[in-house]
Amino acid sequence: MTDLHAREIEDGDGDGPIVELVEEDRVVGLVYLDDGVSYAEFYTAEDGEVWAFDVADLQRVLDTARAMVDPEAPFMLEGSPTDGGDDPVDALAMRFDQAAAHRGEEDEGFYPPAVVASIIEACNEFDLAVVSLEGMTLDDEGVSVLSGHSADVGDAHAGEAWPVFRAGCNVHAEAILQRWAVGRDSQFVVAVEVADRDGERFVL
Repeated sequence: MTDLHAREIEDGDGDGPIVELVEEDRVVGLVYLDDGVSYAEFYTAEDGEVWAFDVADLQRVLDTARAMVDPEAPFMLEGSPTDGGDDPVDALAMRFDQAAAHRGEEDEGFYPPAVVASIIEACNEFDLAVVSLEGMTLDDEGVSVLSGHSADVGDAHAGEAWPVFRAGCNVHAEAILQRWAVGRDSQFVVAVEVADRDGERFVL
């Protein structure tokens, strides 16, 4: 995972929002809307070298930038995993069912941080938003709450158009997870709640 992220800037011409693609305080490109089409431009590195990015990370940031410049643009692409009619939440749950480190009395899952990172990435794939994370400690007696490790990112992005809401929640959740995971041992697990574009929430 790189530091690549999207940052909206003021557009002096008033033609619509412009989003900078930023890595380690360096602006490496722009995303903007022109005649209903979103475009990405990439700059040449100052030292003449080419920019290189993790493909999945670049796609995530481009999805976020596109949602910022064109909130009405559909996210799911033709040929996506949900085109066959499968419910995206069910598909997500099935993919990670066996990866839970522990399940509670109501079958809620508690996952290692690395698995949660994969869940967040998959939510981008399935057009879902991670709306809540809760960090726990797992021992032989079950899970116990960790003070200061509960985040409802859905509330932070409430009222936004779905593509912006989804992208914002998932980027926010990813940043929180990375912060929580620093220095944690194998007993640290996370509960995850996701939402679909209808606003319905589901605990995985």
